[in-house]
Amino acid sequence: MSLAVTAGLLGLVTLAGCSASPSVAPASAPPPPPVTTAAAPTSTGYSPQLCGAAAEFQTAANAILQLDATKVGTEGVKAALQNLAVAGQNLSTAAAAQFGPQADALKQALASLQTTISGIQDQTSLSAKLGVLAGSVAQVQAAAKPILDSVRSGCPAVPSASTAPSS
Repeated sequence: MSLAVTAGLLGLVTLAGCSASPSVAPASAPPPPPVTTAAAPTSTGYSPQLCGAAAEFQTAANAILQLDATKVGTEGVKAALQNLAVAGQNLSTAAAAQFGPQADALKQALASLQTTISGIQDQTSLSAKLGVLAGSVAQVQAAAKPILDSVRSGCPAVPSASTAPSS
């Protein structure tokens, strides 16, 4: 999973680096925020909050893989990464009672991602931070994976993980 995220993010930023206008990305609306879905109580003991947070996180992670940086620009990329960070925080909070150590690992990975996001100022800094950014997203995905893998069977609203589009 984290390999797919890294591959998708590398493709995303590579596209951003190859845009025809190196100075300013075209103005466009950032991607929409992830949709939070409320799941019905499950027989597996997962709360509706945990199921909803897991669905929100997976939706945000999938959105990053489908993001076209040439269309959304640096601000759109930052917005998508911020959506992942917020969804990750919600997942960590909802999972804390049942997945204490995994939720703590997710919080640590999210702190690293937040630091990386704050360092992105423009197209040049986005391209320069490609490796760090891909690593931060991969860490967040790896930290969330045990939680998602566990709850997915009891929370039907959690979407499947997308794979990076082949271009």
